[in-house]
Amino acid sequence: MDKRDLASEIKKANREVYNSITPEKYNLNESIFNDGRKKACGAILDKAIQNSGNERFLDIGTGTGNLLRLSCDKFKFCAGCDISENLMAKVKIEFPKAHLLASDAENLPFTDSKFNCVSCYALLHHLLDHEKLFKECYRILGNGGTLYTDHDPNYYFNRFYHVYYRIKFSGKHGFSSATEDLAEYHNVFSPGIDPEHLRKLLLDMGFRKVDVVYRITDNRNMGLVKNCFLAFLRLAVKIIPVRSFHTHFAIIAVK
Repeated sequence: MDKRDLASEIKKANREVYNSITPEKYNLNESIFNDGRKKACGAILDKAIQNSGNERFLDIGTGTGNLLRLSCDKFKFCAGCDISENLMAKVKIEFPKAHLLASDAENLPFTDSKFNCVSCYALLHHLLDHEKLFKECYRILGNGGTLYTDHDPNYYFNRFYHVYYRIKFSGKHGFSSATEDLAEYHNVFSPGIDPEHLRKLLLDMGFRKVDVVYRITDNRNMGLVKNCFLAFLRLAVKIIPVRSFHTHFAIIAVK
């Protein structure tokens, strides 16, 4: 299968998975929905407003509206889009003032320079490549606008963790089914995403400032062994602050 066909199959898998999921099940993901994440994301959005203004905000791959819950009280106009039309219909009642629609992240139905801030939270690992997405983000951001991505697997950590993952799930599915595995492409089939490559891609595209923020998952409910390992990582990064000790990364880019 060539890259174009694979990218298309990954999108189809995501649409199938998230069209069938309930908001209640989606919101059980403690690595996304926890107080630490809420506080950290809110602080980043506040900084984006300071730098770029609070007129118009778009959350791409919005899911059940994780960032919309934070942004609707911060921005004058909020929009969210997701490949799952069913999920958008289900969560619309929670966000009566937001503009929600089903859309392909690589072909957004918005005019140029429309938004002050665009977010892609837990989205990048659902796409094979990221150039088309970032070009769309660049296009719809106004001058001085902020792009915020977060909660994607850090290659520098995952290149090691992925060896363990492949052994643990050899001959079985890590995410319940072949379709879910494909939808979680960079969590299953690749050693994560290289944020330094993305930083260069964004700079070459025209973003004037790109910061990569490495972090360790906030999820404190992963079982005794994993919790102990994560506690070790949190201690280790205070002594040796290397990117290979961080499970996830965020990107804040200014156009």
